[in-house]
Amino acid sequence: MFRQLRGITCRCRHLPFLLLLLAALLLAGCAQMGSFNSEARNELPEEKIPPQPYHPAEFRDLLIPSELDWVRDKSMVVKTDSFAGGVLYFTGRVEVNSLTDYFITSMRNSGWKLVGSVKYKDVLMAFNKPYKTSTIVISEAEMGRRANVSIYITEEIVKEKGSQPEAATPQPRPFSF
Repeated sequence: MFRQLRGITCRCRHLPFLLLLLAALLLAGCAQMGSFNSEARNELPEEKIPPQPYHPAEFRDLLIPSELDWVRDKSMVVKTDSFAGGVLYFTGRVEVNSLTDYFITSMRNSGWKLVGSVKYKDVLMAFNKPYKTSTIVISEAEMGRRANVSIYITEEIVKEKGSQPEAATPQPRPFSF
C-alpha cells in the first residue's frame, strides 16, 4: 500500500508545476485580449464613406450603383460619327427591387423619362431623352443572392448646322428588327 501512495505522490509532484504553467498561459492570453480590446475601445471609429455611384466613361448621364461590378466580357461600346451606343453588363449582390427603384430615381435625376416598364421574371425598363434611348434589364441570379443588369443604350450624335442642331443623316441599315 505504501508503494501505491508513493507512486501517486511522485505523479502529483509535477502537478503544481503543470498547473502553474497552464495558469501563466491563460493569463498571458487574457492580457493580450485585454490590451487589444482596450486599444479598440480607445480608437475613434473611422467614418466610413459609403461607396459612391459611378458613370461609365462613354455615357456620363448613366449612373451605376457602386455595388455592381462591370463585366467586360459581356459588354461592348460602339461609336461612329453619327451613333454611340452599346451593351453594358453588370453584376452584384443587390436586390432586384432595390435596383429597380435606384435606376428609376437616378435616370429621372439625369433627365431621362421612363416610357415603359415590364415586370415578369425579370424587370425591363425603357427610358428616353432627346436623341437617346436606354433599356435596362434586371434579372435575379443565384437564387436571389445576386442581380445581373444589362443596359442597352443608344445615342444619335447631333451635328450642328449654323445655330440649329440638325440630326445626322440616317445611314441605310443592312437589317432591321
